[in-house]
Amino acid sequence: MTPSSTNRAWRKFGEEDPYFVVLSQPRFRQEAITEKDLEAFFQSGEEYVDQMLAMASERVDAPRRFRNVLDFGCGVGRLTLPLAAHAENVLGVDISPSMLSEARKNCEFQGVTNAKFVESEAWMANSTERFDLVHTFIVLQHISPNSGFSVIANLMECLTDEGVGVIHLTYGKSQRGIRLISWIKKWVPLAHNVINVLRGRPFRSPMMQMNDYDLNQVFQLLQQSGVSDFNTQFTDHGGYLGVSLYFKKPAANSAALAA
Repeated sequence: MTPSSTNRAWRKFGEEDPYFVVLSQPRFRQEAITEKDLEAFFQSGEEYVDQMLAMASERVDAPRRFRNVLDFGCGVGRLTLPLAAHAENVLGVDISPSMLSEARKNCEFQGVTNAKFVESEAWMANSTERFDLVHTFIVLQHISPNSGFSVIANLMECLTDEGVGVIHLTYGKSQRGIRLISWIKKWVPLAHNVINVLRGRPFRSPMMQMNDYDLNQVFQLLQQSGVSDFNTQFTDHGGYLGVSLYFKKPAANSAALAA
């Protein structure tokens, strides 16, 4: 899939089922989701943010409150909204206008006034703001690595000196069955359409990419940005193996001395 086709796919996902594509549980389907389900959806985001910030504090001496936060791949705001409770300002970035519209509605409903949202293509083209926390979780795996490395480079570029980064990506698959299904969906005509039906999705719903990243390239990007140390937390989402990288960008004088 080309970057443009991936973008079209996620715009389609955002129109069809904006909550289900974030957390693929039947209760979060567009036609079935209730107010109680929405509460559970955002409660899961609050729990993640609390755990993530505690880990960042422990691993890289991150503060518990920030001035400017970037949440890349924000979707409907599951993590952006709880991040707003720990920051003066939060920027949510996503490829899907439908998801961003839903995120704005969720902010209004929950009384969150310090979050704004922008489409990712516009942000990538003009990312001049600086942030003391950049964050992305269960997002890069759905972006082709060529485009994903550009995203990571942008995240590093807009991170302030002594700013904290939390970047999650996937690097492999633990089960042979998952590898086989991924191969079939990619190369067998209409296979992903049949799988859509089996999983309760529309027949013509686009294929959701699940990409592996070369960690050597990721580490090189971090080092080139002046990062001298980082911590890892492994993840496993149904056999898709990943890692969250926690790091702090050094002060400019520290980076110069290290060089």
